[in-house]
Amino acid sequence: MIMHFVYIIETTDGTYYTGMTNDIARRFQEHLSGNSKSAAYLKMHKPAYVVYMSECKTRREAMHLEQQIKKDYKLKMECIGPRRDIREVIDSELSYR
Repeated sequence: MIMHFVYIIETTDGTYYTGMTNDIARRFQEHLSGNSKSAAYLKMHKPAYVVYMSECKTRREAMHLEQQIKKDYKLKMECIGPRRDIREVIDSELSYR
């Protein structure tokens, strides 16, 4: 079963980016690389920390949660937790493979 994830990244300038993926390590590496697959927002705002990650059972559930967080600033602020260096999260995810 493929799991999907919703995440919030804090950038070096203190802003937040919310996204979803079915492969955390790959997606975070894309964000860090700034290549064509990286989110446009993160090309201008360098990603630094993962402050929220949630597993969802279906893509639909993940898309719904992502949209809720993007639309509701108060919910986004409630989701934000401890900072984890984005590179450490990638290493941790890769170690599960």
